[in-house]
This record gives sequence, C-alpha cells and structure tokens, in this order.
Amino acid sequence: MARTKTDLLDDAIDVLRTGGTLTIESLAQRAGLTKPGVLHHFPSKEALMEGLIERVGMLWEQELVSVTTAEESDPLARFRAYVTRSLTQDFDGADLALIGDVRLRAQLCQQWTERLDPWFGNEIPATPSQRALLHAARFLADGAWFDQGLGIAAMSSDERSAVKDVALELIDRATT
Repeated sequence: MARTKTDLLDDAIDVLRTGGTLTIESLAQRAGLTKPGVLHHFPSKEALMEGLIERVGMLWEQELVSVTTAEESDPLARFRAYVTRSLTQDFDGADLALIGDVRLRAQLCQQWTERLDPWFGNEIPATPSQRALLHAARFLADGAWFDQGLGIAAMSSDERSAVKDVALELIDRATT
C-alpha cells in the first residue's frame, strides 16, 4: 500500500500518542515501511519534525475554524475559540510535538507561532492593562493544554469548565 506524506505524519502523531519516541526508524516501523521508504518523503529528522508541526498546526486550525463562523472571524472571536478549545479538548503528547526535539525547539516553536498567531489574540486592540488580562487568559489556556499533554495533573471536567469560565471572564473584562 502506497503511503502519502499525510499518512506518514498521521502515523508520526500515533507514535507520539502512544508514548513512543519519534524517529525515522519508529515511524518506518509504525507505517510498515523501510527507513528508506520514510526518507523518500522526509529526507531528515528535521524535515519530519517540520512536517509534523505543520500537520498538527493544520489540524488545530481546522478545528478552530470549524467552531467560528464567517461573522465571527474577527480577532476576538478567534481568540475566544482558541481559549475555549484549549480548555475543553483532550490532549496528549502528540500535541506537544513542537518541544519534542531540543535541537529544533526554537525553529519548531516559530513555525507553530506563525501558523496559529491569528488565534492568539495579538490583534485585539487593548491597553497594557487589558493586554495583561488577555495574556492571563491565554496563559490559563496554554497551561491547561501543556499540563494535559504532559499528563501531569488531571482536572475534572467541572474544574476544566470553571477554568474556562475564568479565562473567558478575563477576556470579557479586557474587551469591555
């Protein structure tokens, strides 16, 4: 069976979701290919990681777009969608792929930021005090995402909902 780049990236996500270390070899094994078969699509680990960040970012963006409408595509609606998604969805290690390779961390974080920057609330007009509230809402969302992706401390669904409400209240305070 022929495997596409997208198939391989989805296999890479599965490797990370099951707690594995992503290497060219582990991906080849997961995909049922030889190492040269993977290298045909991704000539280096760096190319694989760049493709993975692009794929995970695209999946995030697709989900964020699906919960906003054309009328809600302003920066505030996008930011609220990002915060809500980060505080309501389930995450695992695959969602933290951007920090998975220390040597590439800066490059992968930049790629992630460029992809999702329109969702981070930076375009919302705000005073420094209002901006602090927006940052606090984002830090709550990012912290919950990061914590769940690492599997450090589990929150109950009621607690996650309450944290989401606090984050959205911060956004409301910043924009009124």
